[in-house]
Amino acid sequence: MARTILARYGDEATYHTNVKKTGSAPGTLDFTLETLEYRPMSVFTEDCGLVVVSDTEVGMFWNFNDV
Repeated sequence: MARTILARYGDEATYHTNVKKTGSAPGTLDFTLETLEYRPMSVFTEDCGLVVVSDTEVGMFWNFNDV
């Protein structure tokens, strides 16, 4: 599903995230890793996400855990 959603931004889109550790495949991020490193933008735990920027759109996909 993620590939379908991200395809709308085109091949020239840039991707920005506060996640620091990459997944096992080169050039990909794995947001499901337990050892995920990130810089939270709020007071909530597991505050991580992705900002996608194209010539015509900006998309923001974010996760917050309020526990």
